Amino acid sequence: MKGISSEIYRDEAKENLTVYVRLFPGTDSGLLNSCGRVEEWDEDSGIATVCVNPESFEELSTLNGVSSVQPVISPVIRKVNLEKKATFSSEELWRPEGVTGAGIKIGIISDGVEDISEAIDSGVLPEDIHVLSPGNGTEGTVMLEIVHETSPGAELYFHGAGSNKLEFNKAVDALVSEGCQVLCDDVGWPDEPFFEDGVVAAHVKEAIENKGILYVSAAGNDAGRHYQGMFFDNGSGWHDFSSGNSDFRNIYMDVPAGEKVTVVLQWNDPWNGSENDYDLYLYDCCSGNEIAVSEKTQSGIDTPLEFIKYFNKEEDTKTLSIAVKKYCGEDRVLEVYIYPNSSVKVHPDNLVAEDSVFGHPAVSDVICVGAVDTGNQESGSIAPYSSRGPVSIYYPEPELRNKTDLSGPGSVKVSGSTGTGSFFTGTSASAPSVAGIGALIWSMYPEKNGSEIHGILCSSAEDLGEPGYDTTFGYGSVNESIVFFLERFSPGGGLSSEKDCPLKNSELRLRNQMRSLC
Repeated sequence: MKGISSEIYRDEAKENLTVYVRLFPGTDSGLLNSCGRVEEWDEDSGIATVCVNPESFEELSTLNGVSSVQPVISPVIRKVNLEKKATFSSEELWRPEGVTGAGIKIGIISDGVEDISEAIDSGVLPEDIHVLSPGNGTEGTVMLEIVHETSPGAELYFHGAGSNKLEFNKAVDALVSEGCQVLCDDVGWPDEPFFEDGVVAAHVKEAIENKGILYVSAAGNDAGRHYQGMFFDNGSGWHDFSSGNSDFRNIYMDVPAGEKVTVVLQWNDPWNGSENDYDLYLYDCCSGNEIAVSEKTQSGIDTPLEFIKYFNKEEDTKTLSIAVKKYCGEDRVLEVYIYPNSSVKVHPDNLVAEDSVFGHPAVSDVICVGAVDTGNQESGSIAPYSSRGPVSIYYPEPELRNKTDLSGPGSVKVSGSTGTGSFFTGTSASAPSVAGIGALIWSMYPEKNGSEIHGILCSSAEDLGEPGYDTTFGYGSVNESIVFFLERFSPGGGLSSEKDCPLKNSELRLRNQMRSLC
């Protein structure tokens, strides 16, 4: 019988779960209190987050008015743990004289700022940061530092991302209510739809359209742990990830003792209307034994989602195989993301870097920021982990979205909460760099709206990769070259540095574009 027990860590099976419950229209969310505790309720989408004991899960699923129940998958913070030196420091950014971002409010959403007191005491951050919700973790502190060093006159706000998508939406609302014109996050929600806009994407899109804000989001670090392709039957109902081109037919990974990994599978059915039933499995490559399975039923009103959380409790490293089987239905486009701990090795066989952006960074008006490989900056290459586009959207209408939008430094030198210095790597580093420069531009042109600032950023980026726009770098890299560009078109400012402008032959094109925007 298909169920849920294998979708959670074995050591979590006796603990309370937080789940998303989707109710049929007109259903009162109060009925859920009979089985659990309602923590958040979004009336527009008909979704509640409920804390429930696993023993009450089946009862909750069968309540009259409940359409579906799905366990919450923890958010992903877009940081990469690499022993790699940076070539970019926001402390060294040259700005037009007198331009500091003053008058602009920037709101950061990340895991948390648990060490912000230490950062303030050491002088890394100013004392007047507005912490609306501290969250859990420390990545938010580093993002605030990057933004502050880039745009030191801006007023800074922070809100923790929360542990579920409805809490994240409340974080967006709280920062907008405080008057933040620029919002920046490094958060991904693996249980958002891959093939359409979900509750987070729709909420962010609405905030941009209604409030005129500039929204900047990390593209993700998923290029090296992603797959997308049409179901290819190996002859017995199992998917061949190589499409018949290799003897390595699955995706493989090495999971050391004590490490965890989450594997998420989706396919291109409507989010709440899947009638094609696929299942997800993990096998031990050494013994051939099945060690985890996700076998939910999709019968027409269900989500096209299966996921497994695996925790290696053995003493040795496990080499695992990710396998997908079509239980019934038509062939669909499959998409898999793998979220490992830093020491888990995902083998490159059958992985696909393209189309590895999803969720709210894929919203058209969001600035989705990839990461330039700062270790090889002279070659202008993309960081190997940086997610890239395009994004395949199927509902409500087929659409191929141009993502990413911009690129930023993939590794940034930061002082850290102790002021001793370290390197912060990933699209978590590139996004706040772009947000900070966006605030500088907005402080120079306060009469403009977020859409116009978005356009200026894209027009003034340093072109990398293929000439013009491409789905790897977007419109190009937002780095120190934009400051030389801004100096030439700022309302009378001059740079404190005498360094020559590096834009060279592209300057005339950029001048004309800026004139059309300004």
